[in-house]
Amino acid sequence: MKKLLFVAMLVMTISSLSLAQRVLINNGDQYVGAKLALGSVAGASVGFIGSYEMGYQENIGIGATIGYSGYTESITYFDLSYTNILIMANGNYHIDLLKNEKLDTWGTLSLGYNIQSASATYTGPANLKSFFGTWTGSASSGLLFGLSANARYQLTEKLYASAGLGFGLGLLNIGIDYKL
Repeated sequence: MKKLLFVAMLVMTISSLSLAQRVLINNGDQYVGAKLALGSVAGASVGFIGSYEMGYQENIGIGATIGYSGYTESITYFDLSYTNILIMANGNYHIDLLKNEKLDTWGTLSLGYNIQSASATYTGPANLKSFFGTWTGSASSGLLFGLSANARYQLTEKLYASAGLGFGLGLLNIGIDYKL
């Protein structure tokens, strides 16, 4: 009985939020953005993101994100270098959480692909360098899933400060968006 009551209250709360909210993105609205991704960016601690979002219908947006990160780590006798290019498709649901006219908040669900390349350079004793040398190849490329909570604060008529917290392209994304 308690579970049923909880589910009923949850449904009513979500319904009231969606009925009482203002429109945050309309069909045809377009945004482009540049962001710095911090924390857990396909192994790196920092990455760079370019994003695009288009309003599909009232408070629903679709878009794409391209990210880049690279890093190097050293292990015994080798320097390992990794490069990641992440390509993601996004679905966004905008909801007016804080009732601030200048603030747009939304959740994002993303699916994409990480193209990772790697190289290793031998750094050990010189007499073995010709045997080990340097190699390059793909590392752990594969599907990528993301989920995040985001906000965009209007600075001018077309310029917005933006931030996101979640996973996929870093744990924290900070940057700017421009409304086309």
